[in-house]
Amino acid sequence: MRANIPARPEQNSLLAPIFYIDIINGALRNAALAPSDVAALDIAGDALRLLVDIARAEVRHG
Repeated sequence: MRANIPARPEQNSLLAPIFYIDIINGALRNAALAPSDVAALDIAGDALRLLVDIARAEVRHG
């Protein structure tokens, strides 16, 4: 298996913390399995709102 070598050195750092990725992956999985389109949108919206709340808290606390 080939190593994942970034094209640019600045790609070495993660763009988002792992827990952001976990929130997004969970929301996508749950939305894909949702019983309706409206439920899927609600799940995705809740995840986005959670990410916004986390980002706001991080900005407030530096």
